[in-house]
Amino acid sequence: MSSFKIIFIITNFFLIITLPIAEAKEPKQVTVATVDNHIITAQDVLNATNRLPKKIKEKPLSEIYPKIVNELINQHLIIKHAYKDKFDQQKEIIKILKKNKDQIIAKYWLKNFLINNTSEEKIQDFYKKYLENFKTFKEFNASHILVKQEDEALQIIKKLKAKSEFSKLAKYHSIGPSKENGGNLGWFRSGQMVKEFEKAVFKLKKGKITKKPVKTKFGYHIIMLNDIRDSQPKKIKDIKQKIVERIKQNSLSNLEKKLRKNKSIKISDFEKVVQEINN
Repeated sequence: MSSFKIIFIITNFFLIITLPIAEAKEPKQVTVATVDNHIITAQDVLNATNRLPKKIKEKPLSEIYPKIVNELINQHLIIKHAYKDKFDQQKEIIKILKKNKDQIIAKYWLKNFLINNTSEEKIQDFYKKYLENFKTFKEFNASHILVKQEDEALQIIKKLKAKSEFSKLAKYHSIGPSKENGGNLGWFRSGQMVKEFEKAVFKLKKGKITKKPVKTKFGYHIIMLNDIRDSQPKKIKDIKQKIVERIKQNSLSNLEKKLRKNKSIKISDFEKVVQEINN
């Protein structure tokens, strides 16, 4: 069971136990335990659950919930004792806290940076440039029957000449994953298939089948060209997530160059580091 699913279950659990209230509350507004004046919320439980090992997350909610709450209570009591004993003033801990603080600030700054760089306006600008630079190309839709032996491929070609249905033969004979679709590979362009396969496809006319088996590293193919079309730019709704990822990659790459510009950066050789540690 995934962490998302666990969180979903727990969130629904908290919504169920707060149903008598007129309006549903956010997890951070729901109290699950108190220690004197300290409040432990449902959000605290969700955060703790998300950090649990996978095996524990898979256990029933009824078993996980009380253990997490009790662990949060113990944690709070230990923290109080640690402050009482002035552990927060120890030099070693101050260094660790500063390091963690720096990492948290950097994490949230970077998160904010990416949010700003993937705004709807910037997504639209990226898509506009995609449309401006789009160049049409030929796309092919083909079906194939893949077998291991050439003799079997030749026998299938004879059956096709005798008007046997291609998709039925593909489902029965083909060893390729497309057999479930009657051998249909969907739309593809030049460079997406192995050379021998593409070369055979490009020679075919629409609706025609290869007269001889086509040998590739996968086996022997009988290929039928279903259709040819000129490619069209994809709709923004179909590629929006890819645009976001591309913008993020570009933004991070540019950010790294900007941050490192005019900086003196030296990286020690790995073997040298290991040697120093072992000496």
